[in-house]
Amino acid sequence: MRIIFIVIALISFFKVSVRAQLMEPVKIKTPHGILKIEANLKWHTLRVRAETSIPGENGAIAEADLLKLIEKLVTEKDSLLYGQTFSSLYLGRLVEYPWLVTFLMRRAAESPEWQAERGKLKIDSVNINDWVATILFTHPMRDKIDRLFRKSGYRVTGVSVEKVLVNDASKVERESVKYLTGKLPFDAQTWLILKKIK
Repeated sequence: MRIIFIVIALISFFKVSVRAQLMEPVKIKTPHGILKIEANLKWHTLRVRAETSIPGENGAIAEADLLKLIEKLVTEKDSLLYGQTFSSLYLGRLVEYPWLVTFLMRRAAESPEWQAERGKLKIDSVNINDWVATILFTHPMRDKIDRLFRKSGYRVTGVSVEKVLVNDASKVERESVKYLTGKLPFDAQTWLILKKIK
């Protein structure tokens, strides 16, 4: 009987501990469903999630919706940002942001550092993750997001990416890149790096 009590106590403690690490997400409604930002207190990270209501859709996230969501995050009373310190905002896969895919593919196609016929950088010593992160950091949206985060005492100080995927441009289903040729980067796991400034 004592063992059963201990097991129940441990399970209850674990559930409370997990709940303490997660906070109520910030949510907005979009034409495709719910877009939200979740917080993980254990890892000091924020995460964007799209819950699509259209079967078969991948939950593409529009620029305006992302800005609206972040604005709600930084201005909401009792925002989950206050009293916490977060190091990053995980956007997820780049393909969920068609406008960022277009930007990356166009920049790669125009870059003298990229070999479109081989689908790789000309200099082997340059890390493709770092290269893609540098390109994404120059997107005008980064400045808009940075201005929003400043309202809550944060700065967007960088972009980090992992697992960059490269494919023939003709196989990437985006109307905005149909004129591009060769093998170009089009997807990656993507984070905005945050720094608390006050």
